[in-house]
Formats: sequence, structure tokens, C-alpha cells
Amino acid sequence: QRHHFQTEISISDTDRSSSTRGLDNDHKILKRLKDGSAEGLNMKASRHGAGPGIPRLPVSRLVGHEGPIQDVQFSADGNYCITAGHDRSVRLWNPSRMDPAFPSSNDTSNAYPAAGTDVPLNSIPRALPIQVYTDGHTHPISAICIDDKSTTLVSASEKTLVVTDVVTKQVKRRLQGHAGRINAVAVSKGRETYLSASYDATVRIWDGRSRSYEPIQILKEAKDSVTDVHVAQQHSSDNLHQAIIRTASVDGVVRTYDLRMGQVKCDDCGSSISSMEPTHDGQCLAISCLDGTIRLMEQDTGELLNTYVSNHVAGKYSLGCCITSDDANIVTGSEDGRAVLYDLVRGSLVQSLEGHTRPTCSVAANPRRENTSVLITGSFDGNAVVWANDSSYIQK
Repeated sequence: QRHHFQTEISISDTDRSSSTRGLDNDHKILKRLKDGSAEGLNMKASRHGAGPGIPRLPVSRLVGHEGPIQDVQFSADGNYCITAGHDRSVRLWNPSRMDPAFPSSNDTSNAYPAAGTDVPLNSIPRALPIQVYTDGHTHPISAICIDDKSTTLVSASEKTLVVTDVVTKQVKRRLQGHAGRINAVAVSKGRETYLSASYDATVRIWDGRSRSYEPIQILKEAKDSVTDVHVAQQHSSDNLHQAIIRTASVDGVVRTYDLRMGQVKCDDCGSSISSMEPTHDGQCLAISCLDGTIRLMEQDTGELLNTYVSNHVAGKYSLGCCITSDDANIVTGSEDGRAVLYDLVRGSLVQSLEGHTRPTCSVAANPRRENTSVLITGSFDGNAVVWANDSSYIQK
């Protein structure tokens, strides 16, 4: 169904507090996890007969954070990934290389012969850690992103946007001004602008090329907490630069801003939105909602194309979603600790990745077409696991 410029909804402060990424009260009761916390945990992919583009076994794990994993992202080229923790650190990894400091004696191709087999977490090889970023972070990190050249890290620490050089670890800028926690961040091509979406119902756009500490623009149209923000840049048919900013909010509305035309389009989903992800062809948008339904919307028309429901648990946490590089499957986290893959066209269950003991709120899909089966799941149990169709992805 197509909905434009509908009357926006606003939920109560109580509902709003439970809809942002992670519950503060839940964070307080979570104990910081050490490496030994993996003892007794098993990971598995439950669906048998998975095709070549579907993950079926855990191939590596990202070990280093103490406490919940808040966010996971791949770099634009798919060679590296970053994780954000409640421990106020961001970590850079090579998920396809084994950490030589902790060699694995297991041949994963023989150790995990079939989907549905329990794989002890401690037996999964550790991925290669590259860098740790802690400077500038005074609170747990709620969101991260990395620019298209993998040179600049943008992270959110409570109300502060932190910009860090990936190579030198030097903090370039700390940008403040939000009245509430930052829920999502984005960076445009060429690092021209940084964007931060906040609990205060605004999106701030910061100049990436100047030293100014004031935003160049503030988007105030949302009626409730803004939970996600994306930026897309392209050249139109008349060879003019086109910039599109898309936001999602707890008020249930996806807003698309055309900055060149000075226009904003609103699509009302009818439920509070926790996250969104565009397809790689730019035609559709997957929208994860707190009512437990993921909606697939056509971006140009706002038409509802499909829904995905019943196989994941939602309602209390803000669950991330992503789309595999071949645009064949939608991946979502789940409050019962699983990560679920839905067939984008049919809406049916494709795969269920199991083993996390607390909500899995962050998922990331490798953007490279040849690695379409590679996913990362990050959970509040403190574990981040890399999944693939076969063990050849991980190299010694």
C-alpha cells in the first residue's frame, strides 16, 4: 500500500525508551563477559540442504569485546569488518583470516560436516584482529560506520559523534549538539558529510571538510526518535549531482529527502521502525518494525511489496536487518538469539543461525557478490560470529 504524508503517530515515552537500540535496564544487568564465557555454547545453522549462497556453518569468531556487541558492519570492499561494543571500543578485523596467536587445530570442513550440527563456540577459529579504537568514547557505542575508502571511522558514543582515522587511530573530531543518544550514523562518499540520527527526533548533517563544530543542517521533521539514517549519492540524467537522505523513525515514517530539489517524501509503515536496509539494485527498501514484521517497500512509489514475519522474535529491542549481496535474502536479528534469513521474493524461511544466548540485534552481510553467503551476527551475549557456506572462506 502506498502512504505519503500521512498523519504521523507518536508513542509514549515508556514505549519509546524500549524501542531504541538495546534496553538501558538490560545493559545494567548484563555482566561483562570474558573469553571463558564461550564455554558450553554451541552454534549451528538449523536448515539442511542450504544452497551455495546460504550460510550453513560458523567459520570464525571475533573475540575481544567485554560485554554486549552493539553493532557490526563490513567495509565497502568486504575485506574487513568493524564491531562496536558496550565496552566503549570499536574493533577492526579481517574476518577471513585466522588469528595466528590462537591457531586452531580443527579442520572446519571436517569438523562441521552438515547443517544442524552443534559446533562448540570455543572450537571456532578466532579471526584476525587488526586495530582497537577507544579514544573519544566516553559511553557505550551505539552505532558505527566506515567510509567507502575505509579510511575514516564514524562512531556514536551517547550524544557525541566521534570521527577517527582508521590507520593512525587519531581522533579527528568530536561533534556534539544532540539532546539525546545517537542511534545511527552515516557518511557520504568522499567524506563530504557525516550524519547522526538521534533519540531527540533530529538528524544532524555535519561538514566533513571543515573544522566547524556546528551542523550545516538539522532535519527536524520526525515526531519521535530517529532510529536509522542512510545517504545515497548519484548523478542524474542531466549530469547534476543528486543526494538522497533517508531516515526511519519510531513514529513509523520513512522520510526521503532530496536535497537538490528541496523536497521530502514520507511513507507511513504503520508501526515503529527500528532499522532499514536498501537492496543493492536501489529499487527496494527492507524496513524492520517493532511489531515483528519486516516490510519490503518500493522506494520510488512507496508500494508495499512483501512482508516477512513469524520466524523471528521482535518487540522489545531494535533489531538490525541487512540484505545479501545478490539481493536474494533478507537477514534479521532476533530477540531469542537467532539470525533469520528470509527469501526476498517468496517471504519464506531460508535459514536460521542459532547459538547466541541473548538477543542478536546486529547483522551484517558481506557486500561482495562472490561472498554472498558470508554474514556476521553480533549479540548481547558478547559474541560475534562469522558464518559462511563452507570453511574455505577462512584462511590460515
